[in-house]
Amino acid sequence: MNHTLVHAAASKATGSIVQKPTDPPKDKPIKVNVSDGGKFCYGPIFSGGESYIIIEQCWERHVKNARYDVFQRISYNVNNTWLCITAPETVIHAEKTWDYVHLRPCTINDPLQRWIVKDNSFWTADGFYRLKDTNWYGYISRNSGDKYNHTLDSSMDDWVKTVATPGNISIQTSIAWDLQTTAGNERYFVRWGGSDKNTTPLYYNPESGHLAQYDIVSGSLYCMYSNVGKSNWNWVTWASCSDAAISKENPAFWNVSFETEEGGMITDYKGNLLRVTRYGSNWGVVYATKPDYLKRDITCNSQNKI
Repeated sequence: MNHTLVHAAASKATGSIVQKPTDPPKDKPIKVNVSDGGKFCYGPIFSGGESYIIIEQCWERHVKNARYDVFQRISYNVNNTWLCITAPETVIHAEKTWDYVHLRPCTINDPLQRWIVKDNSFWTADGFYRLKDTNWYGYISRNSGDKYNHTLDSSMDDWVKTVATPGNISIQTSIAWDLQTTAGNERYFVRWGGSDKNTTPLYYNPESGHLAQYDIVSGSLYCMYSNVGKSNWNWVTWASCSDAAISKENPAFWNVSFETEEGGMITDYKGNLLRVTRYGSNWGVVYATKPDYLKRDITCNSQNKI
């Protein structure tokens, strides 16, 4: 096998957020007044392979407590994983006129998860797009006249003013590695089961050490687990996980060191290095190896750089 180390790079946040001392959260369902005057609530829902925000009666089963935190995120704790209302990139980049908002793992560097309250309604942080509803589902539109508008109920005033402690401080990132070919340098991105040229978003939680991929169908995170044990190296596995706190002495705990703008080292809880297979039937699959075994592994023309 021929192997290489991998690159970890976090995307930079757009804009800046003035940090303030946080308040104890006052999580509660988001109650809104719809266009016909009725009072309803937001509910996170998973349907048809995606997630949405549905507006329904406040007693209905999808309605959950929400948090508006110091990072201007609207977040829900779904099975111990913090998911945030995320604006559709397709609308922001003018690929579509309108699209639904979805739930994605909360991160501190995704501008699509930042919302401000203006005119008693949620707007994207740039103030351009209002969170509306159509057929009772939340969406944003490039056409400000599109129906329907709704406003926050007066009972949400204290919730909005609370600068809440965030549920997590995860970072959206990717794990990349470079392959030199006759055509030049090619970059690939690690995902569950292999690698490809399409960027796969991964989520790094520095508190739990999780490096995870998100399943949009179930709303679950799947983390990388190190399996080196007493061997010199072993393949990583991917298994269900959450934002729940874990011990640092855990095979799902990874240390990510961003040494330069290009990336840094990724090591497991025992200091074993994350690497990727460059050739053969297991091409693109990541594994962890002991540092002393790395010296022998490097002779296979691999890169000693993440």
